[in-house]
Amino acid sequence: MPTLVKRTQIMAWLDTTPAQEVETWGLVGNKTNSLSYAYNPTVETEQSVVEDVANTDLNGYQIAIDGEMKCYFGDAVYDFINGLRYNLAIGDDAKTKVLLVDKYDFTGEGSSTTFKAQIFECVVSVNAYGGDGGTTPTLSYSIGISGNPTNGTVTISGGTPSFTAEV
Repeated sequence: MPTLVKRTQIMAWLDTTPAQEVETWGLVGNKTNSLSYAYNPTVETEQSVVEDVANTDLNGYQIAIDGEMKCYFGDAVYDFINGLRYNLAIGDDAKTKVLLVDKYDFTGEGSSTTFKAQIFECVVSVNAYGGDGGTTPTLSYSIGISGNPTNGTVTISGGTPSFTAEV
């Protein structure tokens, strides 16, 4: 029987220690009111002079996750992105990984529950920082996906995901 997906079941984690061999996943979305994945399809349309209807091809995607969070010092994701801002990180210094989890798509029960997931290489860029007087400042950012994902599953223990790639 179909069930509605809750927004809390669409999850993203950012590797906040990309220079280390083992990922340290920080949950994306704390102090954030809206967060969506924009797939930005690359579409090519062509209509020859002898056809009344155009032909459309889908050539790829340019996936981006745009977010704005309140400045939340001590949160792993905020501290990581704010560090990128402070250091004006570019090139390899702005690269990390993002783990996308569909927590509504699962198998098993209890501690053996696994969720459908993907890991992507990504680039994190800072768009804006600050805000209006009398309010908590915000940090606006974009996570630009690079390349194809590694598909797999995730188990979550104590709020920490553990990814297993598909064979």
